[in-house]
Order: sequence, then structure tokens, then C-alpha cells
Amino acid sequence: MFSSLLRFVREKSWLAWVLCLVPVLIYIWVFKVIALNVNYVAFDDILILGIIPEFSKADLAGKWKLLTTLFPEHRLVFSRSVILLLESTFGTVNLVWPMIIANICWALCAVVFYRAYRHLRLSVWYFVPVMWLWFNIQSFENIFWGVSSLCNFGVILFVLCALYFAVYKPGKPAISLLFAVAATFTYGNGLMVFPVIGLLFLLGGYRKQFFITVATTLVVAIIYFIDFTPITQNLDITNPQQLKEGFFGFFGFIGSWATLTAYSTPTPGLYVAVAMGMLMIATLLVLYRKQYIPLWNSIWLKGRYTNQTALFALAIGIFTGITALALTYKRIPTDTFEGMFKGRYRMYSTLWCIALYFGFLAIVQNAARRRLAPGILLATITMNLVLLHGNFAEAVNNRRAAIAQEFNARYNSDWLGIRMFSMDQQHYEKVRSYYRSDDPLAESWDPRADSVSCDSVYPPDAIGLLGDHIVISFHQEFFKPEKDYSDGAYVILKSTGHVYASQPNQAAVPLKTTLRRGMYFSKGLNASFHSANVEPGTYDIYLLVRKNGRNTIYCTGKTWEEKK
Repeated sequence: MFSSLLRFVREKSWLAWVLCLVPVLIYIWVFKVIALNVNYVAFDDILILGIIPEFSKADLAGKWKLLTTLFPEHRLVFSRSVILLLESTFGTVNLVWPMIIANICWALCAVVFYRAYRHLRLSVWYFVPVMWLWFNIQSFENIFWGVSSLCNFGVILFVLCALYFAVYKPGKPAISLLFAVAATFTYGNGLMVFPVIGLLFLLGGYRKQFFITVATTLVVAIIYFIDFTPITQNLDITNPQQLKEGFFGFFGFIGSWATLTAYSTPTPGLYVAVAMGMLMIATLLVLYRKQYIPLWNSIWLKGRYTNQTALFALAIGIFTGITALALTYKRIPTDTFEGMFKGRYRMYSTLWCIALYFGFLAIVQNAARRRLAPGILLATITMNLVLLHGNFAEAVNNRRAAIAQEFNARYNSDWLGIRMFSMDQQHYEKVRSYYRSDDPLAESWDPRADSVSCDSVYPPDAIGLLGDHIVISFHQEFFKPEKDYSDGAYVILKSTGHVYASQPNQAAVPLKTTLRRGMYFSKGLNASFHSANVEPGTYDIYLLVRKNGRNTIYCTGKTWEEKK
């Protein structure tokens, strides 16, 4: 019966296309309800938007310098060019626009995958897992990061295009190399695609293209490293602790999808990703075990390696591995082992999964492929939905944190974000004028006023100090959003000289509860303020409930005294 069902389904290609579309629609829905025109929590958007007032005044050499200024060790020409184009065209830069462009780059990667997939001449059913793998939201930081999303998603698109043309159009190396240049000046690891392209030409037996790539790499590297001053520490190979963290961090980076959530994973749980990374690398090596001799022979011109899709998959894996090594070398000293699992890095774990799957399609015999395909399809759908469940709440909390931080930076000149980047309030407001932030928490009241008018009283259930954080909790309500996920209950601390906001941190219920009861967010919320960011003083505590895009402020009858 099951085999009859499979035969019936295989004949319905329209159903496969519908299944390809479903993860895209989920992805678009998530984007629509969370994306908002506010500066991201790391202030990267503010810093890069600072190019706008200076660019029009600069001469040609000055414009190039502004476009290529290190950030912090990357040449973000693509991101800055998009921002300048939007500003010159529309007179403003709504931060949702670069998010949209970046996510279009992500979607175009799927087009590249499909073009490579067509060379296999297989049923469209075998492509469905690619869509469910690619359009997961675990890398939600990149989805909603405004300017920086252009870097992270743009570099992947240009790298994939460079690899695609190197593999499938080796007679036209200029196209591949142009995409490699675009990748280089989109994000720092884009430069690493040049050696991969050179290797592809070498493995394919194209010596002329190989030497052209080497020459181009040298020229681009010279241009890239002019006035290059590293500002971060590098991994110290004489430090045993760093070596240990680097070793495990490398594998954890590759297998990071296995933590399921991008944040809030206890350190022991991160080692699940380390084990998964080791397994994923081992699987690729075993998968290609019969390809080593043909690949080796192609390098020495004893015969060209003709399995182009296997070569494309291998190139993706090699680039991902180089990126993992580079990130380990650059980030371990400052971010340590835990820092290798940031949400914005998760796309490379997905990329390795894609490489594995393409390698599977290209190498495994047809009978085994047909036997394993249904299980792989179900596994990718399950993986996508589990990642959606595990990360949607984090994405919402992350976005609300951006709303709260922008509020804090606007109304507190001493706020950590501005101090951290040596930025004064005047410059911050000038840059804000370019993207005209929504600033939703400031609607319908004046945060700078001496007094606040309350609708009624809503006392908190708990107030206390947890480590370095002031935590204020409300346990009774769900605080459901109606308009979008800027809706929610924010906590306000207000004194005579300062006013701070904290986003509502809402947790997702366990997956089994979602399946059993059809609910997602748990009841209540916790709001927290890092005590280092709160100036000494006595603060009245308010609850600002944003519902259907409107703010209602409640007095709590409680105060907090910050003495430090």
C-alpha cells in the first residue's frame, strides 16, 4: 500500500511544486509579522547609514574610500551601495527595504540550487527537500538585520553564483570571477571563494582558467588588503584553552542547526551540535570515498572529473569549511566557544546540509536514492517546522529588543549603545532621520515629560535582582499581538532624569504542548534591565501595553532604586 502511494505521488509533479512553495510562504509570513523599521540591537545599521551625509560631498577617490572603509575588517561595498541607491532614489531608507533586498538574495540562492539541480535530470520531488532546508528561520538575525542582512545573505548569493559558473560554465571564467569579486566586497569571507574556484578549475582539468584565477586572486587580494588594519585578536595556538574551544567550535559551527534554537541553549547542549558537525563532515567524506581517485587524477590531467553536481556540492562544503576555520581563528579569542553559535552564523550549517544533499543526489545509485528519498523529505520538513517552533519566539524577542534599545538610545544620551560606538545624541538623531524610525514605544506620550498619565493600575507579580539584571515579571496574561509583533507589554523605568524601556521576553511552550493545545507563547513575560545600563536614581515602574499598534500605559505602584 505504501509503495502504491509513493508511485501515485511521484506522478503528481504539481504536488511537488506546491510543497516547494509552502516553506517559502511560511518564511514570507514570518518576515511580514516581525520586520520593522527600527535599528538592529548591534547599532550596525546606524554606523553604515553614516555614509550618507559624507558620500555626496566626497570626490571619486573619497567615495571609493567611504565605500571600502573596514567594518570592522570587512569591505562592505555591496551593502553601502544598496543604502546609497535607496536613499538617492527615495530620499529615505526604510530599514525594511534592505531586509527585503537581502531576503530576495536568499531566495535567489534557491534559484541557483535549482539550476544546478536541473543538471541531474531528476524528478522535481527530489528538489523539495532543498526548499525545506533552505527556507528555515534559524538564521533569523540575518532575516531582520536591515543593513547587515545584505552582507550575510548577499555574500552567500555571490559565492554560489561564482561556484555555479565555475562548475557548469568553465569556459567563461570571467563570469565566475566577477561574482567572486562581488562576494569579496560584500563580506570578508567572500574572498575565500577564490581558492575554491581555483580548485574547481584544477579538479575539472582547466589549467588555463586555474592560472587566470590565481592572477585575479592576487590582484583582488592586493586591493582588498591595502590599508587593512585588523582590530580583533586572533586565535593563539600556544593557548591550550583557545585551541580546545577552537577545535570544538569549528565542529559546532558546522553542526549548529542541531541545537534547534539559535540562543538560550545551555552550554552542554552546544556539544550536541559539535557531535552533529563531526557526523556531517564524516558523512561527506564517506559519501565521496569513491570520488577521491578520479578527483586526484583530474588534478594531474589524467582525465577530467565529469560529475559536475558532485563538484558543485563539494565546493559548497569546502567554502563552508574555510569559513568555519576563518571564524574560529578570528572569533574564539573574543567570543569563546559559545560565540560560535550566534544566530547569524546558522546559515552555514544549512549550507553544509545542502552540500550533503546535493552530493547524495549526484553520487548515490538510483535505487538507493529512490529508497531513501521519502525519509529525507519527511526529515527536512520536520526539521524546518521544529526550527520554526524553536526560533520564532527568539526572533520576536530579538525584534522587540531592537525597539526597546532604539527607545533607550533616543531618550538617554548615556545609553550603552551610543557610548559603545563613540556616538553623540546629535549624530544618532541625524542618522535616524535617514530611515525615519517608527519608534513605536514613544507614540501617544512624551517620554521626556516629568509625569506620566496612567490608564489604570497593573501591579507586577515579581521584582528583583537576578545576577546583574533587574527583572520585573508579569505572570497572568498572554499579551497577544494583534497588528504585528511590535505589539506586546514593555516595562518602563522612569526617574526625573532618565527613562528606560525593556522588551517583553516571552517564551514558547514545549513543542508537545503546541501540538496538543494549539498554543505557542506561554503566559506572562519577564522584562530585564542590565544594572550597568541604568543610572543611579529612584525609578517609577510602568507597564506599556502595545495592542493593535496603540499604546496604553499602566502604573504599577512600584519603584526601583538603583544605587550603583
